[in-house]
Amino acid sequence: SRRSSSDGWQQQPCRSQTRRRRHRKKPGADEATNLYQRVKMRFEEEQQLLSNSPLPAKLSKELQKIFASLQLSGASIKFASSICLGLGSPTDSRDARLQLALWMSALKDEASEAGDSDKDVLAASAPLLLAVDPAFTPEDEQLLSSLGVTVGDPTSAASRYSALPLPCLAFLPHAPNFVINNFLYENWSKSRLHGHVLLGNSLASLRTNLSAPVLRQLGYIESAAEVCVEAVSSSSLANRADEFFTAFNDISLQWFPKIEKDFIGEVESSLGEPVYDCADDRLKDLLGF
Repeated sequence: SRRSSSDGWQQQPCRSQTRRRRHRKKPGADEATNLYQRVKMRFEEEQQLLSNSPLPAKLSKELQKIFASLQLSGASIKFASSICLGLGSPTDSRDARLQLALWMSALKDEASEAGDSDKDVLAASAPLLLAVDPAFTPEDEQLLSSLGVTVGDPTSAASRYSALPLPCLAFLPHAPNFVINNFLYENWSKSRLHGHVLLGNSLASLRTNLSAPVLRQLGYIESAAEVCVEAVSSSSLANRADEFFTAFNDISLQWFPKIEKDFIGEVESSLGEPVYDCADDRLKDLLGF
């Protein structure tokens, strides 16, 4: 088979065998309600823990600078949309709960001069929040829904990546490499990239640390790393002594302030649509399948 479900993610063609996604046994109604309440309580605990750290204020300050530089809505932060890919399951993972808390905090203007820490960063006229991950459980979907997030179908979501209104915050916490590459491909134009702020795996770090055979299949990551700027580096978000290290390791705040139109066309002409050769198990793991 030339296509792989890769545990439920939609992707461009991949020469590998299909892996089946494991499904947990569905709980009864009362058990499901109790499980959701426990997940919600744990998330709120992590949210409070994160709010007591300097991370939210640091992110907000840098976002203010980015928006001022882009001259988007003056110096105030007003995202028209935000997408989260590769969060994992908040039900099963503390890291996923912390990452979800970070995403929500990035959508709050905590550096507001008025001092209103609950001021929404989303534009009131067209708010759109989308989260996609085949790992989501029913309880995860219920939690996300309570936060105003639409849960997308991972088998058909890629076509929506380039339809999200701009400016858009793309939150890609430890997303599979091929998912990041596909996201960049779907938004590969000067206006689309310029209107995105990425909070996720450091593209520069991926370009530095991945081997040449892997990077040849992740051409949009390698090319985007040439023109993106890291406003907040991964080392600023978490260090090994930090309790948030496993959740935020290698996550940085990135944007695309200057992109030459010729660069976009040259890359797209050279790379075309991503095709992944997953015959080698080691390559498949590094690609994220």
